[in-house]
Amino acid sequence: MLSVMDQMREKTGMPYRAVCEAVRLPYPSFIRWRARRRQDTPLVRQPGPQKIPPPDLGRINRDIAELSHGQDRTAGTGALYTRHASSISRRELMSMVAMARHDLNAAHRQNLRRIRWNVPNVAWSMDPCEYRQHEVDKVYLNQMQDLASRYKFGPLAGNVPCGEEIAGHLAATFRRFGAPLFLKRDNGGNLNHAAVDDVLAEHFVLPVNSPVHYPPYNGAIEEAQAELKNGLGSKLAYKSCPREHLEAYAGTVEHDLNHHPRACLSGRNSCQAYFTGRRTFSKWERSDAYVWIANLQKDMLCSGGMQPQAAWRIAVEAWLQMKGYITVSSNGKVSPYFC
Repeated sequence: MLSVMDQMREKTGMPYRAVCEAVRLPYPSFIRWRARRRQDTPLVRQPGPQKIPPPDLGRINRDIAELSHGQDRTAGTGALYTRHASSISRRELMSMVAMARHDLNAAHRQNLRRIRWNVPNVAWSMDPCEYRQHEVDKVYLNQMQDLASRYKFGPLAGNVPCGEEIAGHLAATFRRFGAPLFLKRDNGGNLNHAAVDDVLAEHFVLPVNSPVHYPPYNGAIEEAQAELKNGLGSKLAYKSCPREHLEAYAGTVEHDLNHHPRACLSGRNSCQAYFTGRRTFSKWERSDAYVWIANLQKDMLCSGGMQPQAAWRIAVEAWLQMKGYITVSSNGKVSPYFC
């Protein structure tokens, strides 16, 4: 820019101030840039106070790697900037944190495995959730669905359900639809209640608990809860209903979801997929499955270094793959798309 302005002054004979007005460049900026050129310093500097010592990028990157990175946010960036404020700007540090978080999330997504359930009624998933009506009245909905067909069974609505209530709801659902072979659940005390375990044992249903603090393991029921809440929000957007009527509304929403075509079911709805392809298991089949899984769990525990619940989950997955009830695949790398 300065060389261009020098050439314009030589050709036109205009003073520098007139040349600056012609090119719409502030004259003070021109004087400042020309002084920096004589001093052999950068013409344009980054905004904000300049940092005197050079940043120790290796240490900063190690500190960033030790932070708790989430999907969209990173905890502890304020304290990290306080430690390195004398050598790096907040803008540059936040850019480095965002890049590290992006790389970590990309690596995590690439290493994720996808499990496709091939046969309905092999496994159900159960988990309670909260629903607030107009941010005032809070109701708990205990939801269950079949993992292969996404078929949703009638929810249990009310206050926080105790173990006996969940056990009674499970028993009634088993009598109506037939018990699955496995039931995935979280580690809540009401879901792992003795009454619930008694109902599962009575119907020869094998429980599979999610890892602690890892909701994606039971991600299908998390997605089902979002569908239920969105459906209730649409139905009750302009009105409120008594708490005792909310279970009926939730059942209506689930009925609509069960009859909505899904791409993952090749255009069929959950009701068609569940009732045309569900599998029933005799007590002998359930007993054989339990013995095979328990023996594999025992072998893994004898090798050491593994928790019983983790070994049980691995053994269940191995049995399901052996029988062809699930298909496990990894995300892998994706080729770039060129227009």
